Amino acid sequence: MLAGSMGLLPSASLGDGGPGLYEPIHGSAPDIAGQGVANPCGTIMSAAMLLRHSCGAPDAAAAIEAAVTGAIRSGARTRDIAGSGARDWLGTTAFTDVVLKNLRAA
Repeated sequence: MLAGSMGLLPSASLGDGGPGLYEPIHGSAPDIAGQGVANPCGTIMSAAMLLRHSCGAPDAAAAIEAAVTGAIRSGARTRDIAGSGARDWLGTTAFTDVVLKNLRAA
């Protein structure tokens, strides 16, 4: 992932024999709640980790990871990674829509 935003980082708490707990690495961000500006990458990539490590679906996980990577490579940016003063960033839903479009095209 790109450094610079906690919204980009997936995580998992895994133990022997358990299903695991998958979540993005960030807080609740009450300062941006309801504004549609949260970066969804960490959440989406955490779902990919769940598919790979707890559901035995590595191909589905790889497809999601590729969709997120493709979105970023195509220039899709959320406010936190677009840079201060940037005007061409996407909100949470619009960025997720780009990821879903990539996933459907795969």
